[in-house]
Amino acid sequence: MSKTKKKASNIILALSFVSLGALIFTYVFQVSQVSQASYEIGQTQRQIENDKKDVAALDASLLQNNTLKNYEQKLGEMGYEKIDRIDYVVVPSAIVAQNR
Repeated sequence: MSKTKKKASNIILALSFVSLGALIFTYVFQVSQVSQASYEIGQTQRQIENDKKDVAALDASLLQNNTLKNYEQKLGEMGYEKIDRIDYVVVPSAIVAQNR
């Protein structure tokens, strides 16, 4: 083999190794990125499930705390009194003011 053929062969072999190294690096990098994304998706899904449970518990608590009895108690604490009897004032129609 001549020097130029050997030199060309070495260049081709070196380029092949560099290309193979670049491909392997790219593959490993992409697998790493996919693994990280999958982990983050799993974490987000678990967080969503926990948030759904929290919302359900808060809804149940809200329904339990917003009863008529609780409102009556809160109004009593604010100084309002329960009305037991309502009396209306009856006004004869002749006494009502009229615009003339």
